[in-house]
Amino acid sequence: MSKSAGLGLLALASILLVAAGASRAASESGIERDHVWVMVTRDAPERAALTRAGFLIAPEVNRHDGQGTASISVELENGYLELMWPDPTVPVAPELERAAEKFRQRMQWRTSGWCPFGIGFRRTTESASSSSESLPFPIWTWTAEWMPKGTVMEMLTPRDDTRSPALFIEPRALANPAEQAKLGALYHHPIGSRRLTGIRLTSPGAYEPIAALKYLQEKDLLSVGRGDQWLLELTLDDGAKKSSKDLRPDLPIVIRY
Repeated sequence: MSKSAGLGLLALASILLVAAGASRAASESGIERDHVWVMVTRDAPERAALTRAGFLIAPEVNRHDGQGTASISVELENGYLELMWPDPTVPVAPELERAAEKFRQRMQWRTSGWCPFGIGFRRTTESASSSSESLPFPIWTWTAEWMPKGTVMEMLTPRDDTRSPALFIEPRALANPAEQAKLGALYHHPIGSRRLTGIRLTSPGAYEPIAALKYLQEKDLLSVGRGDQWLLELTLDDGAKKSSKDLRPDLPIVIRY
Protein backbone atom coordinates (compact mmCIF):
# COMPACT_ATOMS: atom_id res chain seq x y z
CA MET A 1 0.00 0.00 0.00
CA SER A 2 1.40 3.42 -0.95
CA LYS A 3 1.84 6.12 1.67
CA SER A 4 -0.78 8.35 -0.07
CA ALA A 5 -3.28 5.49 -0.20
CA GLY A 6 -2.70 4.79 3.49
CA LEU A 7 -3.25 8.41 4.42
CA GLY A 8 -6.41 8.47 2.30
CA LEU A 9 -7.80 5.46 4.14
CA LEU A 10 -6.90 7.01 7.49
CA ALA A 11 -8.70 10.22 6.53
CA LEU A 12 -11.76 8.27 5.41
CA ALA A 13 -11.75 6.28 8.64
CA SER A 14 -11.53 9.49 10.67
CA ILE A 15 -14.51 10.99 8.85
CA LEU A 16 -16.55 7.83 9.36
CA LEU A 17 -15.70 7.79 13.08
CA VAL A 18 -16.81 11.41 13.47
CA ALA A 19 -20.06 10.70 11.62
CA ALA A 20 -20.64 7.59 13.70
CA GLY A 21 -20.02 9.56 16.88
CA ALA A 22 -22.51 12.24 15.88
CA SER A 23 -25.10 9.61 14.98
CA ARG A 24 -24.54 7.79 18.26
CA ALA A 25 -24.88 11.03 20.26
CA ALA A 26 -28.18 11.83 18.53
CA SER A 27 -29.42 8.30 19.11
CA GLU A 28 -28.56 8.32 22.81
CA SER A 29 -30.01 11.74 23.58
CA GLY A 30 -32.92 11.76 21.12
CA ILE A 31 -31.87 15.21 19.89
CA GLU A 32 -29.35 16.64 17.43
CA ARG A 33 -28.00 20.07 16.50
CA ASP A 34 -30.38 22.26 14.50
CA HIS A 35 -29.06 25.84 14.45
CA VAL A 36 -27.40 28.61 16.41
CA TRP A 37 -28.23 32.28 16.76
CA VAL A 38 -26.35 35.34 17.92
CA MET A 39 -27.94 38.63 18.93
CA VAL A 40 -26.86 41.61 16.84
CA THR A 41 -27.87 45.24 16.39
CA ARG A 42 -30.90 46.31 14.39
CA ASP A 43 -30.92 45.11 10.76
CA ALA A 44 -27.69 43.16 11.38
CA PRO A 45 -24.93 45.32 9.90
CA GLU A 46 -22.66 42.64 11.41
CA ARG A 47 -23.65 40.48 8.44
CA ALA A 48 -20.75 42.08 6.56
CA ALA A 49 -18.34 39.94 8.58
CA LEU A 50 -20.03 36.78 7.30
CA THR A 51 -20.01 38.04 3.73
CA ARG A 52 -16.30 38.81 3.96
CA ALA A 53 -15.72 35.31 5.35
CA GLY A 54 -17.33 33.75 2.28
CA PHE A 55 -20.95 33.14 3.24
CA LEU A 56 -24.11 33.98 1.34
CA ILE A 57 -26.91 35.56 3.37
CA ALA A 58 -30.43 34.33 2.63
CA PRO A 59 -32.46 37.29 1.28
CA GLU A 60 -35.51 36.84 3.52
CA VAL A 61 -35.92 38.79 6.75
CA ASN A 62 -37.73 36.62 9.27
CA ARG A 63 -40.22 38.44 11.51
CA HIS A 64 -41.08 36.75 14.81
CA ASP A 65 -44.48 38.27 15.54
CA GLY A 66 -45.35 38.19 19.22
CA GLN A 67 -41.68 37.81 20.13
CA GLY A 68 -40.50 41.24 18.97
CA THR A 69 -37.48 40.08 16.99
CA ALA A 70 -36.37 39.72 13.39
CA SER A 71 -33.50 37.80 11.83
CA ILE A 72 -31.51 36.80 8.78
CA SER A 73 -29.67 33.54 8.22
CA VAL A 74 -26.82 31.63 6.63
CA GLU A 75 -28.31 28.36 5.43
CA LEU A 76 -26.38 25.08 5.50
CA GLU A 77 -27.48 21.59 4.52
CA ASN A 78 -28.07 20.42 8.09
CA GLY A 79 -28.72 23.66 9.96
CA TYR A 80 -28.15 27.37 9.92
CA LEU A 81 -26.57 30.38 11.61
CA GLU A 82 -29.06 33.10 12.49
CA LEU A 83 -28.37 36.77 13.22
CA MET A 84 -31.25 38.05 15.35
CA TRP A 85 -32.15 41.46 16.74
CA PRO A 86 -34.97 43.13 18.72
CA ASP A 87 -37.05 44.96 16.12
CA PRO A 88 -39.43 47.74 17.19
CA THR A 89 -41.58 47.12 14.09
CA VAL A 90 -42.35 43.54 15.22
CA PRO A 91 -45.14 43.28 17.81
CA VAL A 92 -44.58 41.82 21.27
CA ALA A 93 -47.38 39.86 22.92
CA PRO A 94 -48.12 40.95 26.52
CA GLU A 95 -47.20 37.52 27.84
CA LEU A 96 -43.82 37.69 26.07
CA GLU A 97 -42.68 41.11 27.33
CA ARG A 98 -40.25 39.37 29.66
CA ALA A 99 -38.83 37.33 26.79
CA ALA A 100 -38.45 40.48 24.68
CA GLU A 101 -36.44 42.09 27.47
CA LYS A 102 -34.17 39.04 27.58
CA PHE A 103 -33.45 39.46 23.88
CA ARG A 104 -32.60 43.12 24.45
CA GLN A 105 -30.19 42.20 27.24
CA ARG A 106 -28.56 39.56 25.08
CA MET A 107 -28.07 42.10 22.29
CA GLN A 108 -26.21 44.30 24.78
CA TRP A 109 -24.01 41.42 25.95
CA ARG A 110 -20.80 43.43 25.94
CA THR A 111 -22.14 45.61 28.77
CA SER A 112 -25.02 43.61 30.25
CA GLY A 113 -23.05 40.45 31.02
CA TRP A 114 -25.69 38.29 29.28
CA CYS A 115 -24.75 35.62 26.76
CA PRO A 116 -25.49 36.61 23.12
CA PHE A 117 -26.00 33.05 21.86
CA GLY A 118 -28.84 30.62 21.41
CA ILE A 119 -28.24 26.98 20.49
CA GLY A 120 -31.18 25.06 19.09
CA PHE A 121 -31.71 21.33 18.79
CA ARG A 122 -34.31 19.12 17.15
CA ARG A 123 -35.73 15.75 18.09
CA THR A 124 -34.51 12.90 15.95
CA THR A 125 -37.61 10.71 15.72
CA GLU A 126 -41.36 11.08 15.73
CA SER A 127 -41.51 8.92 18.84
CA ALA A 128 -38.98 11.00 20.78
CA SER A 129 -40.66 12.34 23.88
CA SER A 130 -41.45 16.05 23.92
CA SER A 131 -41.61 16.23 27.69
CA SER A 132 -39.10 16.75 30.45
CA GLU A 133 -39.24 13.01 31.13
CA SER A 134 -36.68 12.49 28.33
CA LEU A 135 -34.15 14.86 29.92
CA PRO A 136 -32.44 14.73 33.34
CA PHE A 137 -33.34 18.32 34.27
CA PRO A 138 -36.50 20.50 34.29
CA ILE A 139 -37.62 22.29 31.13
CA TRP A 140 -40.31 24.85 30.39
CA THR A 141 -42.15 25.83 27.23
CA TRP A 142 -43.49 28.88 25.45
CA THR A 143 -45.10 29.74 22.15
CA ALA A 144 -45.61 32.83 20.01
CA GLU A 145 -47.80 34.03 17.16
CA TRP A 146 -45.13 33.37 14.52
CA MET A 147 -44.93 29.66 15.42
CA PRO A 148 -47.25 27.02 13.91
CA LYS A 149 -50.43 26.71 15.95
CA GLY A 150 -50.23 24.12 18.70
CA THR A 151 -46.42 24.01 18.80
CA VAL A 152 -44.10 25.06 21.63
CA MET A 153 -40.45 25.81 22.11
CA GLU A 154 -38.88 23.62 24.80
CA MET A 155 -36.43 25.63 26.87
CA LEU A 156 -33.52 23.85 28.54
CA THR A 157 -32.14 27.02 30.13
CA PRO A 158 -33.93 27.86 33.41
CA ARG A 159 -36.51 30.62 33.08
CA ASP A 160 -34.77 33.00 35.51
CA ASP A 161 -31.21 32.40 34.27
CA THR A 162 -29.58 35.67 33.18
CA ARG A 163 -26.09 34.37 32.35
CA SER A 164 -26.39 31.21 30.26
CA PRO A 165 -26.92 30.78 26.51
CA ALA A 166 -30.49 30.11 25.40
CA LEU A 167 -30.66 26.34 24.95
CA PHE A 168 -33.82 24.99 23.37
CA ILE A 169 -35.49 22.27 21.30
CA GLU A 170 -37.39 23.43 18.23
CA PRO A 171 -40.84 21.98 17.49
CA ARG A 172 -40.74 19.44 14.67
CA ALA A 173 -42.82 21.74 12.46
CA LEU A 174 -39.91 24.20 12.44
CA ALA A 175 -37.05 21.71 12.25
CA ASN A 176 -37.41 19.35 9.29
CA PRO A 177 -33.99 17.91 8.27
CA ALA A 178 -35.13 17.06 4.73
CA GLU A 179 -36.45 20.56 4.11
CA GLN A 180 -33.29 22.08 5.60
CA ALA A 181 -31.15 19.98 3.28
CA LYS A 182 -33.09 21.27 0.27
CA LEU A 183 -32.78 24.86 1.47
CA GLY A 184 -29.08 24.56 2.24
CA ALA A 185 -28.41 23.09 -1.21
CA LEU A 186 -29.59 26.35 -2.78
CA TYR A 187 -26.60 28.24 -1.41
CA HIS A 188 -23.10 27.64 -2.72
CA HIS A 189 -21.05 29.60 -0.24
CA PRO A 190 -17.71 30.89 -1.60
CA ILE A 191 -16.02 29.49 1.53
CA GLY A 192 -17.05 26.05 0.24
CA SER A 193 -18.64 24.80 3.48
CA ARG A 194 -21.86 22.80 3.48
CA ARG A 195 -22.56 21.35 6.93
CA LEU A 196 -22.41 22.31 10.60
CA THR A 197 -20.45 19.55 12.36
CA GLY A 198 -19.34 21.02 15.68
CA ILE A 199 -20.12 23.68 18.28
CA ARG A 200 -17.75 24.90 20.97
CA LEU A 201 -18.89 27.50 23.47
CA THR A 202 -16.36 29.53 25.43
CA SER A 203 -17.69 31.28 28.53
CA PRO A 204 -16.21 33.94 30.83
CA GLY A 205 -14.11 32.43 33.58
CA ALA A 206 -16.57 33.14 36.38
CA TYR A 207 -19.48 31.40 34.64
CA GLU A 208 -20.56 28.00 35.98
CA PRO A 209 -22.22 25.80 33.31
CA ILE A 210 -25.80 24.80 34.03
CA ALA A 211 -27.05 21.21 34.05
CA ALA A 212 -28.29 21.42 30.45
CA LEU A 213 -24.88 22.49 29.15
CA LYS A 214 -23.16 19.69 31.03
CA TYR A 215 -25.66 17.18 29.63
CA LEU A 216 -25.23 18.41 26.05
CA GLN A 217 -21.46 18.19 26.42
CA GLU A 218 -21.71 14.64 27.80
CA LYS A 219 -23.75 13.69 24.72
CA ASP A 220 -21.13 15.22 22.36
CA LEU A 221 -23.63 17.73 21.02
CA LEU A 222 -21.33 20.63 21.90
CA SER A 223 -18.23 21.35 23.97
CA VAL A 224 -17.66 24.00 26.60
CA GLY A 225 -14.52 25.87 27.63
CA ARG A 226 -13.47 28.94 29.61
CA GLY A 227 -11.96 32.17 28.38
CA ASP A 228 -12.10 35.93 28.78
CA GLN A 229 -15.53 36.43 27.21
CA TRP A 230 -18.31 34.69 25.32
CA LEU A 231 -17.20 33.07 22.06
CA LEU A 232 -18.85 30.60 19.70
CA GLU A 233 -16.64 28.35 17.56
CA LEU A 234 -18.47 26.64 14.72
CA THR A 235 -16.86 23.74 12.89
CA LEU A 236 -18.04 23.17 9.33
CA ASP A 237 -17.44 20.02 7.29
CA ASP A 238 -15.38 18.55 10.15
CA GLY A 239 -12.71 21.21 9.57
CA ALA A 240 -11.63 19.45 6.37
CA LYS A 241 -9.58 22.41 5.08
CA LYS A 242 -7.89 22.96 8.48
CA SER A 243 -8.56 26.68 8.14
CA SER A 244 -10.35 29.23 10.28
CA LYS A 245 -11.86 32.69 10.10
CA ASP A 246 -12.19 34.91 13.17
CA LEU A 247 -15.22 37.20 12.83
CA ARG A 248 -14.36 39.35 15.82
CA PRO A 249 -14.84 42.17 16.67
CA ASP A 250 -18.02 42.29 14.52
CA LEU A 251 -19.30 38.93 15.77
CA PRO A 252 -18.06 36.82 18.71
CA ILE A 253 -17.68 33.84 16.39
CA VAL A 254 -14.79 31.81 14.98
CA ILE A 255 -15.45 29.58 11.95
CA ARG A 256 -13.32 26.44 11.57
CA TYR A 257 -13.63 24.73 8.20
